[in-house]
Amino acid sequence: MAYEQFKQLDAVKHDRTIKSLIGMSRAHFETLAVAFAVAYDAVQLDRLQQGEIKQVPSGGSKGYLDTFDKKLFFLLYYLKNYPVFDVLGFHFGLSGGHAHTHVIALLPILQRALLNLGVLPARSPGTPEEFAQLVEQFGDIAIDGMECPCVRPQDDALQKARFSGKKNATC
Repeated sequence: MAYEQFKQLDAVKHDRTIKSLIGMSRAHFETLAVAFAVAYDAVQLDRLQQGEIKQVPSGGSKGYLDTFDKKLFFLLYYLKNYPVFDVLGFHFGLSGGHAHTHVIALLPILQRALLNLGVLPARSPGTPEEFAQLVEQFGDIAIDGMECPCVRPQDDALQKARFSGKKNATC
């Protein structure tokens, strides 16, 4: 389905389309696909050693996502375009539930592959000292956050502690 159309795109003529589908060029995709396959094996081995699985999956029906390239394309397509799982499943010949299951299973593998390539950015510093080191190292830090309303506590002290300074909700 979607992957077969992706494979037919000429990288030179359709690089813009490829980038809008998965967020990277075909050359970067192919480099990441190799690291993704290695990371997949490493994650399966970790799961085996931790007792999460009894044996590394080998036989049986492979389904539509039967190669590492297809799995990686599926995950990158999801992360770039963020469709609902029913739509994602429709594009890849899966049900919405199976699409969700695949995304949840493949995200740690992509994270491991990016970590192995040394391109995974630091996301959550544990201590204020680590945060200060990141600011010193990179200069600019982007924090994505949103204030959301909460239930107003009845205790006066808790009300004052949680008061944001806003008088009226604008939602």
